[in-house]
Amino acid sequence: MRTDMSCPAGQFLDALKRGVWEPDPDAESIPSDEQLEDWACLLNAIKFWANEGEPQYTRTVEYLRSGIWEFKRGAKRLSFYDTDGNGSYTEKRKLQHFSESEHPDSDYWYIPDFDQQIRLGHAFPKVGQKTEPDDLQDAEVVREEDLEHDRQE
Repeated sequence: MRTDMSCPAGQFLDALKRGVWEPDPDAESIPSDEQLEDWACLLNAIKFWANEGEPQYTRTVEYLRSGIWEFKRGAKRLSFYDTDGNGSYTEKRKLQHFSESEHPDSDYWYIPDFDQQIRLGHAFPKVGQKTEPDDLQDAEVVREEDLEHDRQE
């Protein structure tokens, strides 16, 4: 939830479901029938994470920075983070060694234990090797505005 009461993740998912999300580097034209499949795959990845606490597939989730992670489908990215639901969070970084993990025998040992609430944030296309600095900053701004909204309730 942004300060202006918009919901970037919801807008992104709604646009994908209708096949009209722009900018989509994967789409040859808009509307795009392929975006409906992308929408379904992203929802499955999010639901799997919420239920299991780990990714459905290795390449569906990646760490960005500052406790912000992303769900991935093609060039589509959707940031997420965890929170206690009361307006604060503890930064969860990708673990560097299995000895740091609560689950060292898991294929996903590098993923820390998250708080109960996972929040979706900023959606963006990834067009190069690295995430654009503006998208990283926007993901952090969306998180802070969302957490501020929790603190006001």
